[in-house]
Amino acid sequence: MVSYLLLEKGSPYQEGSKVELDKELILLGRTANAHQPDISFDSPFISRRHCSLKVSENTVELTDLASKHGTEINNKSIPPGEPIMLNHHDRISLAHGAAVLQLVVLHSLDDETMEITTASLAAEPVISLKLDIQKRQCSIGPRVIALSPKEWNLLYLLHSRQGQAVSLAEVKTAVWPERQLLSGQVPSVGIEEINLLIYRVRQKLGNEGTWIKNIRGMGCMLEWHTR
Repeated sequence: MVSYLLLEKGSPYQEGSKVELDKELILLGRTANAHQPDISFDSPFISRRHCSLKVSENTVELTDLASKHGTEINNKSIPPGEPIMLNHHDRISLAHGAAVLQLVVLHSLDDETMEITTASLAAEPVISLKLDIQKRQCSIGPRVIALSPKEWNLLYLLHSRQGQAVSLAEVKTAVWPERQLLSGQVPSVGIEEINLLIYRVRQKLGNEGTWIKNIRGMGCMLEWHTR
């Protein structure tokens, strides 16, 4: 059996990068000073020791190492410290999408082209939401959505970081810059005001409003539905 991880998202890796699982124990986490995990990411939301992979001849097991923002397999959170057996094409998400990887298992090297093609098609997004930056206008198919300046600023921020967690501090700075008294200072905005703004944008987007996800203790993100 030959297995590797296909990177869908996660700086500093490029999308589509392939990471061979060539060790029995592989640590995934964040680079910090002298600390260098086997698979290392830049995102501050990813813990230094986020999760690990135990690789044997016939199996791959993933264990969350009590990471701060958790690990998901196929969009389902897993409990920390409990090894989970992975299957072919399982998608691993660290810190609510700060990094996303897909496990590819090949029974022979002759299978590789077919498997990569299948993985790519499985991740192809269905996107009907479009933003016209020059007009500061949002549309869903033929329908144009009227947004206030703050609603536009929020949606534009989430759209530019699609699939990635956006912190509350980033939301405050992008949407309420007029409240930033000093350079580098986070504007003073209450969580109720932020939640109300998110609610209004969701309502205006209709069904696509469900793409905006709240991430407890972190902020929010815009996550496309996939085929």
